[in-house]
Amino acid sequence: MDEETGSAVTSRATIKPAVPTTAAPAPKPAPCDACAADAYLEWHDAELTPSYNVEISFDPPQNQRLVIEFVTATVEVPAGESARLRMFTGFSNGQAGNFDLALTPQGIVNGQSVYVATHMVRAYTDGFLAFNINRDNATTSGYALVCVSGYLV
Repeated sequence: MDEETGSAVTSRATIKPAVPTTAAPAPKPAPCDACAADAYLEWHDAELTPSYNVEISFDPPQNQRLVIEFVTATVEVPAGESARLRMFTGFSNGQAGNFDLALTPQGIVNGQSVYVATHMVRAYTDGFLAFNINRDNATTSGYALVCVSGYLV
């Protein structure tokens, strides 16, 4: 109702939505992971000869800093034996890092005790990277696989 005339309002205003005349600019694609461009992934395996200690050495690029983010390993030794895993890193100035990584027993398969390590870490090196598998028996053989993932800066 119109208050001044007391009659019903019968007309309505037509509202037109504003339509843009040009398309919105497309967003610039962003990299999904800035570190992926300089990713580092390397693995080594080794037959463990009869010995208390076996070293598995890696070859990270020299004169670049490697940021190690993830380490996974499998160690197999005769049933009843145990094993330990240590990661060694180093800088060109002589500073060293020693990191003990926990091996978790997974059971016995075909007469071999299977141990697995899976660790998210934050460790650095600019040239030296190695792993030591330490065992409690120097008379039997075994097997180990170690994989390292990270990126270069």
